[in-house]
Amino acid sequence: MKKNAPLLCIDIGNTTCRGAIWTDGKFIQQKVTRTNDFFTSADKWLNGWLHKGNICYCSVVPKAERFLHQALKLIEFGNSFSLNAENQSFLPISYPIPSEIGADRIANSYATFKRYPLPAVVIDLGTATTFDVILKKQGYVGGVIVPGPQGMLDYLGNRTALLPNVNVPIKIQEGSAIGESTQQAMISGLSHGYLPMLKGILRSISNDIELRGEKIASIIQTGGESKNFLLEGAIVNHTLTLEGLALAWHDKHSQS
Repeated sequence: MKKNAPLLCIDIGNTTCRGAIWTDGKFIQQKVTRTNDFFTSADKWLNGWLHKGNICYCSVVPKAERFLHQALKLIEFGNSFSLNAENQSFLPISYPIPSEIGADRIANSYATFKRYPLPAVVIDLGTATTFDVILKKQGYVGGVIVPGPQGMLDYLGNRTALLPNVNVPIKIQEGSAIGESTQQAMISGLSHGYLPMLKGILRSISNDIELRGEKIASIIQTGGESKNFLLEGAIVNHTLTLEGLALAWHDKHSQS
């Protein structure tokens, strides 16, 4: 097996499937599709890469992963590797039940452990917003899960009789906190409340880390909504999950 051959990395998330080809230490040909579309066109999407080599992926959607497996049976690819907490190579895990950790969180933490000063906190703002804590010796120790920005708006639209379904704006402008329509009031709650919530969680995590005798050295944000809720001092890395997949693949196969 050629260890430095191009590698297709795929992150199957609740809302989107993101992929890119890792070659010579960087990504090329990045593509994104909606996960709902992936259910019906996984084989077409895979064929569109013009890549028939190895694949490394992580998934938090079992149904989408089944469609991926079916597509891989129809298309002649190289080896495939599904990253999880129990088959990765070098990330220490001090979490009581590693199998409970989402594969995307493992990928994020793997890339962070390999590439950033520790201790580190990874904040992934997607359908759910996750905080993951990686320490110098203990590695992955746990984190926090809250609804993502769109998830908060979806909850209001789906669980109330009169509130509308509202999408997160492409760019949130804070402006006045007083909404002059129902939609403005919902967006105001998000724009004025979400970032303070993130700051409060991060502050509590920081306090916990300091009680362990350490201090946060890196804050990394990833996920589609990072642009709207950027924390001071954070590093934004939109390919963090894919990088974790690529690094985990190469580390795994460097041992063979």
